Amino acid sequence: MSDSRPDSPTLRLRRLDASTYELTELMRDGRIATLFQPIIDPRSRGICGFESLARGPSDSWLHSPQNLFEAARRAGVKVELDFVCMQNAFRRFVAARVAGQLFINVSPDSIYETPDFAARFLRHAHEAGLAPNRCVMELTEESLLDDYARLRSALQGLREAGCSIAIDDLGAGSSGLRTWSELKPDFVKIDRYFVSGIDADKTKLEFVRSILDVGRAIGCRVIAEGVETERECRELVDLGVDRLQGNLFGRPNAAPMVVLQQVESLDRTIGVTSALCADHIAVHVPPVSPEMRVVEVADLFHQSPEQQTLAVVRDGRPVGVVRRNDLFALLARPLHPEIYNKKPVSAVMESPTLLIDGQLRLEQVSRLVTQKGKMRLTEEFVITRDGLYHGLGQTIDLLRLITEQQLQTAKHSNPLTLLPGNGAVRNCVDRLIEAERRFVVAYFDLDSFKPYNDVFGYAQGDQVILHLSGLLKSHFSARLDFIGHIGGDDFVVVMRCADWRERVNRVLEQFSATVNGFYSPEQSAAGKFTATDRDGNVQEFPLLTVSVAALDSATVGATSADAIANLLAHVKKVAKQRKGNSFVLRSGERVVDLMGQTSGGQLTHDTDLLLPEQMVG
Repeated sequence: MSDSRPDSPTLRLRRLDASTYELTELMRDGRIATLFQPIIDPRSRGICGFESLARGPSDSWLHSPQNLFEAARRAGVKVELDFVCMQNAFRRFVAARVAGQLFINVSPDSIYETPDFAARFLRHAHEAGLAPNRCVMELTEESLLDDYARLRSALQGLREAGCSIAIDDLGAGSSGLRTWSELKPDFVKIDRYFVSGIDADKTKLEFVRSILDVGRAIGCRVIAEGVETERECRELVDLGVDRLQGNLFGRPNAAPMVVLQQVESLDRTIGVTSALCADHIAVHVPPVSPEMRVVEVADLFHQSPEQQTLAVVRDGRPVGVVRRNDLFALLARPLHPEIYNKKPVSAVMESPTLLIDGQLRLEQVSRLVTQKGKMRLTEEFVITRDGLYHGLGQTIDLLRLITEQQLQTAKHSNPLTLLPGNGAVRNCVDRLIEAERRFVVAYFDLDSFKPYNDVFGYAQGDQVILHLSGLLKSHFSARLDFIGHIGGDDFVVVMRCADWRERVNRVLEQFSATVNGFYSPEQSAAGKFTATDRDGNVQEFPLLTVSVAALDSATVGATSADAIANLLAHVKKVAKQRKGNSFVLRSGERVVDLMGQTSGGQLTHDTDLLLPEQMVG
């Protein structure tokens, strides 16, 4: 009995077999449509390129790219289809007379099965009149990549001609991260799954942030595909994504174009991060070409005694550096001037060399610079922007700016823990509210801390505060969460990580497991200590515990940092009434006890608590 369901595997295979003749006709008659979708640079608010997309006729089952390329593979004409799409894209892109780069999708199979792939690719681009440095070959992960050496060899020819390389759908396939490591592309595209709804999904947010950190550390630009909403756009730009692509900026169209109003609206919907980055220390020093003779480079150093380093750049891309001391030391050896003076500087340059993306945060730059080994304060490194030479940075300038940043931060930090103070917490909360980001604010407060101070002294009390501060720093995400110390034994954590609830519980568990170290063995065994209360009476107090009062930013009335502080004050009263460690959350109209529950933030099985009279309304 045949399976006639529209989406059944049987019917799909029949359609694929039946489409072989139609596909041959479409390729012969040139009826494979080429569409273009814009790629946006959020910093310049402009279009920096287009991706070409192939489609069959709109009235055909082969209109879907999935059906089209699966049918071609089944018919054994996948390579031919790739080259047809490539030639169409080159011709139509050039005919449109638009600026920017063209991203061309190519299957690894086509590279494996075409010995002279790089030469054919470049020939088709040349015939269409498109310069190689405007071409980005985008590898689609339709097949398992198992011959990286062969793939690298083919890509090397394209790179030498000036083409860039991209890998598509990072995160969608099992080999994505290995492909990134093996091929070292100029661009990676994050799979649209991780972009869709990123403004409301902290797990996706943390994934994209991690990919960005890796990309910036190795000089690879990250493109977010599938951007559909302004909220997704704002979140991605806030993270620092290098490029954006999606229907928000223009649907695939037969002509390379974009709805200009949507690009202009970026000014109203997103903001660029103001964090200090490598761009702030970049000094543009004219580079030299790899073909310049060694003697000419030596003359440049003689003409500029203060210059210690020159970047070696080919077609805008840095390929190495020449350092004054190293070059003159080489030429000072017997017979070396005769040997090297007429050689190109590429023969003596330092390559590979440290390349720093201009958007890298200063702390990331510092890690990369120190990982390189022992660097002199005056030693310089190359700073790039979008993979192109931007200038030189100096280690001493990096340290100076980091020091200034730390001093500025220290002015507004708690002197004991060096955590941001009340003003920084307020600014963080207000910014998140203004950007319509959802978060949970948690207030951490030590119980019975005053009598502890009275008995053990302020120095020992400070050690307890530092201990709790260390637990908060080690258990919360430095990338997503904000930890503040608003005075005394009071801490506030603005939580955006997906597993915030588990993190709070781990802090409480770790505090309980270590608190005995702040008491004598006898006090620890008894679970209590004796102190004089505020009225002068001797009283027994339990060992230190922590009360946590939390508030979901979606709660009605949480419209500002001040409003949230007022709401939290009431939740704190509920938390302080619980014995031992406590963890109480207000979310909407509910106040629930989360202590000991680790079900990922779900509230359905927690204990509802009665609101104190002050909280009603």
